[in-house]
Amino acid sequence: MIRCTTSLRALAALTVGGSFLFGIALTSPAPAADPGEYGAGLAISPLRIEIDDAARGATVMLTNTSSRPLPVQSRLFAWSQTGGEDVYEPSSELTISPSIASIPPGETQIVRVLRSGAASPGEKRYRLVVDQLPDPSAARAGAAEARIRFTVPMFLDRTKSTPAELTWQIGANGIELANTGGATARIMQLDVKTASGTAVPVERNSLRYVLGGSSIAWPVENACSLGPVTVTVSIDGRTVDAQPRSTCG
Repeated sequence: MIRCTTSLRALAALTVGGSFLFGIALTSPAPAADPGEYGAGLAISPLRIEIDDAARGATVMLTNTSSRPLPVQSRLFAWSQTGGEDVYEPSSELTISPSIASIPPGETQIVRVLRSGAASPGEKRYRLVVDQLPDPSAARAGAAEARIRFTVPMFLDRTKSTPAELTWQIGANGIELANTGGATARIMQLDVKTASGTAVPVERNSLRYVLGGSSIAWPVENACSLGPVTVTVSIDGRTVDAQPRSTCG
């Protein structure tokens, strides 16, 4: 089991269309290698995967835009949330083919993700993790190597799940969003303002997901001293205003 606040194993992360793109920097006393030659060059599509109850699986395209072969590994993790944090566990409920490949320059590798059983009620959530593997033939003595990691959100059988039911609260630890429904909600661009219109700084204000039956939180300094606040946020692409219920006592 892997508990994560932002990633599985990365030093830095950038959200891209609902996915995480990670650059893993290996420390070295030598200057870093040119990322255009040694680090970049891997593209993935799509950046979000949904497999409905009638589908057997999905295809993912990995494209090598660099001038050298890129070895890659694809893995699947079951995705849950505990205490507001993402938890990833290895899963055998889906199969990946191929799980390891070397992509020639300018070529696209098709990766297939297939069910191992029939569809069942309720949304299932996974992360497809695609790592650029070390390439010994490209290594240079004393040089750092930057490698790419994508983690792509994957959802199964969303149509068999109850809709998201979201409830906002504000308390001593900040702003909390609970999802008592079954479907995952995608949260972006959270803005918080007091009754006088003053903007409230919010930590961890990036793309996030709240899974069905889970909750997430945004730390806010001195939250209970703010009085009533209004939250404006993008939820699954729709802008929503909400007034969190106070639990400050």
